Amino acid sequence: MKDDFNPEKLAQKLKAATYEHKKSFFDMQRPQEFQVKLRPDAALKPGFFYPDPLIPGGHKAHPTTIAAVRKDIFVAGEEGFEDLECLYICHSCKTELDLQFWHFCPYCEQAFPVDLPSNTTLK
Repeated sequence: MKDDFNPEKLAQKLKAATYEHKKSFFDMQRPQEFQVKLRPDAALKPGFFYPDPLIPGGHKAHPTTIAAVRKDIFVAGEEGFEDLECLYICHSCKTELDLQFWHFCPYCEQAFPVDLPSNTTLK
């Protein structure tokens, strides 16, 4: 499970994604890298991101949320990449999470089981 979201492994999966006529979904020769500015604010509710009035285009989040979020996330347009989706319901707080975005539950700090099946929707 831990290695399933390794950036190199995810990039290989994206390279393999094609339309019906075998044309690649993504131009992997010209990837774009974006940095998101996150500022910690312990007064905020964990698990959420809020626009930061002090940093244009930046966001504020609880320190636990910032620690839980994966640093290398692949996106296609405005959405996450559905083929990398791995839905999981936290056993502790019962929140549904997409594991492609998190190292641990950002709401209750519960660690994810290490033996989750790869590429499965877990409900």
